[in-house]
Amino acid sequence: MKQYLFLFSLIISINISVYSQADVKSLVTLGNDLVELNRYDEAFEKFDEALDYLPSYAPAIDGKANLFILTEDYKKAGKIIDEAIKKNSDYPEFYLTRGIIYIKRNKFSNAIEDFIRALDLAQGLNDKILEGKIYVNRGAAYQKLLENDAALNDYSKAIQLDNTNPNVYLYRGFLYYQNDDHPEALRDFNAVIEIDPKNPFAYYNRGMINFKQDKQLEACDDFHKACELGNNNACKMVINHCINIKNL
Repeated sequence: MKQYLFLFSLIISINISVYSQADVKSLVTLGNDLVELNRYDEAFEKFDEALDYLPSYAPAIDGKANLFILTEDYKKAGKIIDEAIKKNSDYPEFYLTRGIIYIKRNKFSNAIEDFIRALDLAQGLNDKILEGKIYVNRGAAYQKLLENDAALNDYSKAIQLDNTNPNVYLYRGFLYYQNDDHPEALRDFNAVIEIDPKNPFAYYNRGMINFKQDKQLEACDDFHKACELGNNNACKMVINHCINIKNL
């Protein structure tokens, strides 16, 4: 009788284990979906639930760390990722996330080191989306260090890997704008608008190019649009420069 009880208990234990491993991925996916909806408290619950099942599940750890970044708790985010890297030093997303934390802390050289490590690990996975994210963030770190050529190179590589991400064009366009390369900046801001017609930053930045080129009507059209989409700087430009412009 005892032998049968032991066997029954073992079967239950195995079934629970299989179920938890199959279910944990969906919990993380749901957590990421909740993040996109800005429902952060619920997202934390899903990541924690996933980690209750599998405490070492890397996507859940990384998801929770990134959620701490979104809520600007960089100390907790850094602690989670540092501990995760000690236990799993070959997971590229951990280095990507820690690099982002370093950027938030203005430690740009440290960030670049982590992005290089992340890229080395990611290139063996044939994951273009992940590689693109690493290039974008490394480009941002280079830009903060005023290494503009390196930043432009990384932004361009990110676009080659994924030409559907409007943010990459926006970052590169702004860097072109800072370097007074207005034709290239204009191309990138137009690309953003084509991909994401409701992006206020692209309209505002394109408006600033038109404004500097004394194209008042075109500039005010863009400022009005950006203001409607919630860009406060564009609204100020409308008030200060576009009130008397007719035929808009």
